[in-house]
Amino acid sequence: MMNAVSEVGLSKRVHDLVMGYVLHKTETKSGISWKEYSGSKSEKYREAREKVCADAFLRLRSCRSRDDFVSFFTGTICSVPQFLPMEEYERFSLALLDEVKWEDVKALAMLTLSSLYLSKKKEEEK
Repeated sequence: MMNAVSEVGLSKRVHDLVMGYVLHKTETKSGISWKEYSGSKSEKYREAREKVCADAFLRLRSCRSRDDFVSFFTGTICSVPQFLPMEEYERFSLALLDEVKWEDVKALAMLTLSSLYLSKKKEEEK
């Protein structure tokens, strides 16, 4: 397990990468940006985001080895433009390829996907 300082940095980086993927894919599928959705609460956007999050979550859950996970993460989450300063890139790549830490990255990615899911019930409560 990572120490608390590096865990916070890794947690934020995973969140930012997954969020970038979800926002990009949702906008592509729905034709609606997050900013436009925020004002309209479009059902089309919500459904597209729900599908993006659910599909990625289920694929992540099925990754049983480091190789499966790294292949999914780099081929899917990193399939959209992502900004990583060199120092963060180096730290993140080491965590992604580490025999133990990749499981932490996987758990953080699944947690992020779960937190980004826009359910109809949550929207009705707002």
